[in-house]
Amino acid sequence: MPALKSATNSTGPGSGARAERRDSAGADLGAHALGCAQAFAGAGLPPWSLAAPSCVLPADVGTNCTALARHFPEIGLCFFETGACLAYTEADLPRSLDALPVRWHLHLPLDLPWALGPAALAETILALSEKVAGLAPWAYVLHPPDEPGGLRADGPERLRCLALALRERGIPHGALLVENIKGRDLEAMWPVVRELGLGVCLDLGHMLERGQEDFLALPGLWDHVRMLHLNAPDEARPGRHAALDRLDAAGRALLGRMLTRFAPGGSVVLELFSPRELFDSLRFIEVFWADMNRNNTDGRKEDTA
Repeated sequence: MPALKSATNSTGPGSGARAERRDSAGADLGAHALGCAQAFAGAGLPPWSLAAPSCVLPADVGTNCTALARHFPEIGLCFFETGACLAYTEADLPRSLDALPVRWHLHLPLDLPWALGPAALAETILALSEKVAGLAPWAYVLHPPDEPGGLRADGPERLRCLALALRERGIPHGALLVENIKGRDLEAMWPVVRELGLGVCLDLGHMLERGQEDFLALPGLWDHVRMLHLNAPDEARPGRHAALDRLDAAGRALLGRMLTRFAPGGSVVLELFSPRELFDSLRFIEVFWADMNRNNTDGRKEDTA
């Protein structure tokens, strides 16, 4: 995920200025935009939902979602900043979003107040989820608890207590998706994930940038993976998400392994934050998926020859 941005930054997900909302009222995704059904017309739709993040245009959430819903069957609501998103009103999240023909999931803030303890943190998450209750998000993506030096030593226990508190308030364990972010975080959380039956969101770019490829060997991993975040590392600007056509051979091989094992019905999020990179990545994944299917078919023919 990107670094936190100010709520007044026109490219960020915060409340923003009303002047920006007026200026972006007629915004669209550009001439290079295309829909998922159009992109996969030749290869056939994949067995997973394709999603886009709600912060692609330099505009408010409502404008982004209205534009993206014409192209994607699912949108990930990017609630990156706790304070700004708790302050959202109907002006930020208009009721008209309820009528969009898409599935929704919610990416929880990067700056969640873990220091408040699990009960208070659960209340914060529930307050955020209430903002989009009418959209009925099917999943909540969560960054593990960390501190400037890395993963907190008590991170697994904090995660466990939070998940239990959320389940008591109506968010089931399977709807809470723990994302790999840095270091050995998912590995450290794995006993709690397996114990409680939590979900997992695997981020391809994070795995490549931070040497986490061996996470694919975690026991029982694919029983928990409900979502993939797809992006390429940007070597020129570390931490930034680049379009999928920037993947090198190792990155493409890892992507192939992930898509091969990913269960039908989950969500593949093209986690890019500009229209051109988003739709370049959509075109890339269509060709990549078609090549995977073609190679699998050719392999089966050879096996039966």
